[in-house]
Amino acid sequence: MRPIFKDTNQQAFFEEKGYVAVDLLDDARLAAIKEALDGMRPNDGFTPKGRSSDYHCTFLDTNLEYKEAVYELIHKYFQPLLDKYVHDFTILNGNFYVKPAGSGTFEIHQNWHHNPRPQDTTLTIWCPLLDVTRENGTLEVVPGSHKIVPDVATVNVPYYFKNFEQALLDKYLEPIPLKAGQGLIFDDSLIHYSSQNETREPRTAIQIETHPVDMQPVYYHLDREDPGPDFEVFAVTRDFFLNGNIHNMTQRPEGLTSLGFQPNENALLSEEEFLEKMAAGPATRAELYAKA
Repeated sequence: MRPIFKDTNQQAFFEEKGYVAVDLLDDARLAAIKEALDGMRPNDGFTPKGRSSDYHCTFLDTNLEYKEAVYELIHKYFQPLLDKYVHDFTILNGNFYVKPAGSGTFEIHQNWHHNPRPQDTTLTIWCPLLDVTRENGTLEVVPGSHKIVPDVATVNVPYYFKNFEQALLDKYLEPIPLKAGQGLIFDDSLIHYSSQNETREPRTAIQIETHPVDMQPVYYHLDREDPGPDFEVFAVTRDFFLNGNIHNMTQRPEGLTSLGFQPNENALLSEEEFLEKMAAGPATRAELYAKA
């Protein structure tokens, strides 16, 4: 078995719940990041208009200089913190998420699937720059929902829980309140969500995608116009996220190395089937982590 977390208690909690809450930024680092962010100028001005999302996400912005500056800032501060908690993971990309006052609902989702094998694990770090609760849109998760299905989450495909999203909202999602500079490290297959910011101040958080240093991260593409039975799999680097934005991500990637095709075995589940998968989750994860 290959452990992910250096602390055995955190490893056990992660295997059961799919996330670990940790202390990340001290006051000095928090202030330095806020100051750097204040000097950045994304094309949407942190208040996007005229598109489907009403929150700012670095990845969706079209200012390449801004996106490069965000990556360098995040890598500088968070790679050492990642090394503190986990074994041999590296940062792939990073984003600021800014929810303006009175907006910013983020759909129930899993993060995109970047691992080439089911037993591989990729991690996200989520770190708010202010105290967060459900009122201003903290992260909410379904504990234990990681690695229970082999579905590939990516653009142009529905999540396997599409048919019972309201039930997830009503019964299963749990908000995780955090102080500024605290954070979650979680499995990208964990179901999560964040509600609208109901306060008068913007809610700003950092989201960071990571992967094992010895794993080639990939992107799964399915043609929206002609889905077919297979995903085309591409090798990706951080440049994929720097150059990608809301205008081009639904198209077949250009300039990437195709690694071939993988059968699309995604399937929509019912709530009852989901609960069966959740009940079997510990055994499923034990087998996957052992194979890793």
